[in-house]
Amino acid sequence: MTARVEELARQIASLEESDLQALLERVEELSFRHGINALSDRYRKRLKEQGKLNEGAEKILIQLKQIRQEIASREYPG
Repeated sequence: MTARVEELARQIASLEESDLQALLERVEELSFRHGINALSDRYRKRLKEQGKLNEGAEKILIQLKQIRQEIASREYPG
């Protein structure tokens, strides 16, 4: 570990329980945002590669509806 990380670990270990809980919640929130942003970036990249990046929302929703109907008819025939 770097000295900076070690110092942060010491500071975190010395926090009061309420401050530690608040810190952990904030880290969780930031981690979640980071994950969502990374997912969004990957999705945008994939859409760009497929030439679909500038498709309108209405067209995408129609395609999703068709996919849902195909799955429903395959999984629940009759």
